[in-house]
Amino acid sequence: MSIEAKKYLPMAGMGSLLVFTQLLGVYISSFYLDYNIKAFRDPQSAWNPLYFILLILIFTAGFLAVNKLELKWVVELFLSFAIFLTLVYFFMALFGKIFGLNVVNSILYGTIPAVTLLVLIFLFREWYVVDLVGLFVSSGAAAIFGISLDLIPALVLLFLLALYDALAVYKTKHMLSLAQNAIEMKIPVLFVVPKEKNYSFRSKTTKIGNKENKAFFMGLGDAVLPSILTISAYNYLGILPALGAFIGSLIGFIFLSALVYKGKPQAGLPLLNGGAIIGLLIALI
Repeated sequence: MSIEAKKYLPMAGMGSLLVFTQLLGVYISSFYLDYNIKAFRDPQSAWNPLYFILLILIFTAGFLAVNKLELKWVVELFLSFAIFLTLVYFFMALFGKIFGLNVVNSILYGTIPAVTLLVLIFLFREWYVVDLVGLFVSSGAAAIFGISLDLIPALVLLFLLALYDALAVYKTKHMLSLAQNAIEMKIPVLFVVPKEKNYSFRSKTTKIGNKENKAFFMGLGDAVLPSILTISAYNYLGILPALGAFIGSLIGFIFLSALVYKGKPQAGLPLLNGGAIIGLLIALI
């Protein structure tokens, strides 16, 4: 393999995490539908995107506040609980689909790997452990919110959050502070793909926007949001619209990758969400 081709392998690895998030999310989403496990009672409600965005704003403000007050243990405690809960829901659906278990038995069996991964994160927070946990968390979150939002609310959510992400990265820049704090604390709310073989997430200190960084980073939200539209389309419209959203998000990721290689931090959702929305509309037409 040529040196030029190897240069793009890390970003291809990041793209594969986006692909697997969507595929796993689609696969387990029917379990949540069968047992009516939803984040919102009415998937068609126009208020759902606003509730979702409000939760994001509250979490962002809280994260930045406790970090400024140097209460990082509060963030760790909250995120550990949220990650554990999402892992339980993920494995509950996964085991339910594979082994045909009901909700109660799925929860019992799903708790075991959830606890195992949580302990592993505390003991050995290397990049591949962070990525594995991030993949399961992203898939579980995308599946639950995907079936909780019908097409129009999902489209509204993706559009509004694409605008918010652009504003938060390029204007207020508070999203960059959030990402920098997450990397410094090494909390599993992002995907990490090394540029070189001997990279260690545990020992490296990374500065957002530094061309000399030895790894690429992507927040889990950049994987979850376009996946929500794919999963919503799959469950409420069918496979063709879902495929359009899926392919569109990957095309958006390719354009995002080209910008990331220039070394400057980029807002991912405008391209990822935009690609998913355009792909879905093309498929519908």
